[in-house]
Amino acid sequence: MVTTMVIYGRHPLREALRAGIRAKVVYVADGVRLDSDLQWLLTEEGVTVRTVSRAQLEQIARSPDHQGVAADIGEFPLAPLREVLQRAMESSGVVLGLDHLQDPRNAGSLIRSAEAFGACGVILPPVRSVGITPAVVKASAGACFHLPIAIGNLRQFAKRFEEAGGFVAVLDMDGDDIRKAPKLRPLFLVVGAEGEGVSASLKAMAHAIWRIPMTGRVGALNAAVAGAIALWEVLYRQG
Repeated sequence: MVTTMVIYGRHPLREALRAGIRAKVVYVADGVRLDSDLQWLLTEEGVTVRTVSRAQLEQIARSPDHQGVAADIGEFPLAPLREVLQRAMESSGVVLGLDHLQDPRNAGSLIRSAEAFGACGVILPPVRSVGITPAVVKASAGACFHLPIAIGNLRQFAKRFEEAGGFVAVLDMDGDDIRKAPKLRPLFLVVGAEGEGVSASLKAMAHAIWRIPMTGRVGALNAAVAGAIALWEVLYRQG
């Protein structure tokens, strides 16, 4: 788990600044011109901007996918588990759980979908999980700065969620058709890693197990696509 990080990419930096994250320093590759709105945000916040070579920037970002900019944001603002739980109970909302996802692109994409569709927050486990890394931030296009993200044991959170009056649902290929699912609120929706799926202990305590119906020949959707469809289903179609 990375708590002090250098993020990279224009969208992550823009969204961090919009969310009130104050960058310690921003590194811009020599010859790169920042978008006017991004430059305005940096000027308004009085952020130190340093021009470096592209080779130096790649070393700073530890990735070639930096789009000419990187920023040291210090410690990532993780949320307490109780805050996510409280938000869900007060709004009868949906919390997304990511059960041991290893691919930062899938994790980031799911966080982006959760923020876009109006989830109350995202919970990731402390072990056997990609966590919140610069690559996840990049894949989320900065969405991770706009909703609470907490780290904790998913099974324990699910138990507390149920005790507080909520429901737990998991995605699984052998579950019931999500299109026919009853509306459950507040809801803790858990998406599992590709291949492994959701852990047996979480399935055992779930109030519902849902699948995404498919008619094509492909065996399964990846976690990011399946999770995005499920989020749209429970947050938009069910209303």
